[in-house]
Amino acid sequence: MLLTSTVIMATFNGSKYIHDQLQSIFNQSILPTRVIIRDDKSSDDTAEIVNQFIDGNNLRASWDFKVNQKRKGWRENFISMLRQTETDVVFYSDQDDIWQENKVEATLTAFEAEEEMEVLVSDYVIIPKEQNLLVVRQLEETPVSSQLYKVDLTLTNLAVYRPGCGMALRKSIIDSTIEIFRRVKVDFNAVAQTHDQAAWLAAVARGTLYHLHQPLFIRRIHSDSTWQTEKKQHKDHLYGDSLSFVVYLKAVEKFFAGNQSYPYFLQRNFQEEIKNKIRSFSVDELS
Repeated sequence: MLLTSTVIMATFNGSKYIHDQLQSIFNQSILPTRVIIRDDKSSDDTAEIVNQFIDGNNLRASWDFKVNQKRKGWRENFISMLRQTETDVVFYSDQDDIWQENKVEATLTAFEAEEEMEVLVSDYVIIPKEQNLLVVRQLEETPVSSQLYKVDLTLTNLAVYRPGCGMALRKSIIDSTIEIFRRVKVDFNAVAQTHDQAAWLAAVARGTLYHLHQPLFIRRIHSDSTWQTEKKQHKDHLYGDSLSFVVYLKAVEKFFAGNQSYPYFLQRNFQEEIKNKIRSFSVDELS
C-alpha cells in the first residue's frame, strides 16, 4: 500500500507564481493525502489566490489553508507546519516552483523501496537557464540502484546540496529535524538555521539521506524570492577557509558530542574529523 503524504508550503507575497505551483501539486499522478499552506500575512493577493484555487477545485477536505495571525518568517512557518504533520512522508514545497506530475509518485515509490531512507532529495531543472546565482553541486555518494544514491557522511556533505523544495522526509526523522533546527542555530554560511538544512543534517548524520538522480521539479530563480534576497548577502563558504564555515562546524560539533541518538555519526568517529578541520583554521575569533 502506498505511503500517505503531506505537502507543506509557506507563502508570502507569492501571487506572481503561486497558481502554477498549486496547479502542479493538484496535477500529481498520485495526489498527496494532505496539503498544508500557511501564509505569513502577505501584503499582496496570495491568500485570495490560494483560497480561490482550493474552493474552485473542491479541495477543502484535504487542503488546509490559513493566514498566520502574526508574521513568523519563512523558517518558523515551515517548522510550525512540520509539527502538524501526521502522514508517513512530508514534502517541503516552495511557493514558486513547478512540480513534475510524477514527483509524489516517484518519491513515495523510493521510500517504499528503501526502508532505512528518512530524507530523499531529488534533482531539478532551473529556469531561467541563464541565471548565475545558483550552482548545482555534485554530492559525495554511493550508488544503491540505477538512479538512487546514498549520501555519504563527509565534511563536504554537512552542507545542503539539494534545497528543501526538492526534499521529502519520513515521519521518523521529524523530531530530530526540529531538534537540530532549535539547537544548531546556524547553517554552513553562519546565517540562521533553516528547515531544509536541519533535515539534511539530521539525515546525513544518521546515514539515512538519499539522492534520486531524477529531475522532479522546475526551480524558478527570480528577484522576488526571499531566498534569493538572502543569497545575495552572503557566499557559499564551504569551499574556502572561512570563519562562517568554522562557526557552523563548531555548532555541529557541540550538538553531536556524545549524542547517543546518532550512533551512525558516533561510530564513524566523525567528531574527530570535525575537530581536526576546525583546528586547521586557527581562527582567534572562535576562542
